[in-house]
Amino acid sequence: MDSFTVAEARRLRLEAQGLGGRRWRDVAETVRGCGAVQAQDRMGEWLAIRARSEGLTAAAVERAQGEERSVARSWLMRGTLHLVGGADLRWMVGLLGAAMDRKALGRRRNLGITAEVYAGAMAVMGAALSGGRVLKLAELVERVREAGLPWEGQVVPHLLRAASMSGMVCSGPRRGGANTYALLDEWLGAEGDAPRDAAGELARRYFAAYGPASAADFRWWSGLPARESRAGFEAIQGELAEVEVEGRAAWMTGEALERSGEVLGEVLGGAAGRVRVLGAFDPYLLGYSKRELGVSAEALRRVHPGGGVISPTVLVDGVLVATWGRRRTARGMRVTVEPLAGLSDGVCAGIDEEVGEIGRFLGEEVSWRVEAG
Repeated sequence: MDSFTVAEARRLRLEAQGLGGRRWRDVAETVRGCGAVQAQDRMGEWLAIRARSEGLTAAAVERAQGEERSVARSWLMRGTLHLVGGADLRWMVGLLGAAMDRKALGRRRNLGITAEVYAGAMAVMGAALSGGRVLKLAELVERVREAGLPWEGQVVPHLLRAASMSGMVCSGPRRGGANTYALLDEWLGAEGDAPRDAAGELARRYFAAYGPASAADFRWWSGLPARESRAGFEAIQGELAEVEVEGRAAWMTGEALERSGEVLGEVLGGAAGRVRVLGAFDPYLLGYSKRELGVSAEALRRVHPGGGVISPTVLVDGVLVATWGRRRTARGMRVTVEPLAGLSDGVCAGIDEEVGEIGRFLGEEVSWRVEAG
């Protein structure tokens, strides 16, 4: 059995994620390459794609989702918003939607959403969006209110999420800086190719993008119930190679294992100190049940302060060295880096290069500074 050190495993994960030597040149290819991109934070979604691609821009991401429809956004893994390939959305919703929605039944009861209210709201939203119409959340709230159904607070957002998990609705194009929603069958077409074994295909995508990883990591990332998660893993176990990461069992694709010598020796061997500036909710940190390969226990409170937040980070060879925040100024976006310890000149040069790339990707001036203390 092949064995890797923690540092080597980090390098292999970086390469699998598109954060090492290789880059993708297409939005849909980038999204598929890292399994899916968490999309509850628009800037985080953009920056996840930026870090893994070459030559793309935020405008290209918006065109891919809002015009080309090669990627699509909906509630999927763990019941959270994700950007996935447009060709993949339907089967992913079919696999994940019902299980994720069941987890929200308690919240539905607390909001006072009865079966009658649920059915009525689904009918109202379906009629409002039919004929190729796309509407903002506020417009859907108004339709529900006009129908005499409960609409205040989080009732309609919850129902919209449920409609997405049922496969009725997905995100449409951005309009006036706000999300819109469309009927899935009208936005992406009523037909779509589905894998014979959806759970197995999701596991295949996961280990290609996150290996070396464990079956527990896959279950965490997918949010699938234990039985479905185990079935997906077992369906492709014969395609995977079992390895050890300092005594712990992990799995990766056979192709990735065959390339591991090249990745560790040639592709990344001369790139010690590789800096990556990642946005909030980045897949590299969200993809595992435990994050000890990239985030120490001491640093975890900084990157994961609570409330489901995963802060924007600066990594050096896959290890967290700083978090960062941003604010708007008259001259563009200002990034403030908060290091866990001192940053070397080489790391600062890497951050400078990354921030310059973020500015190119966003099409605006981006500057940065280190937070004193």
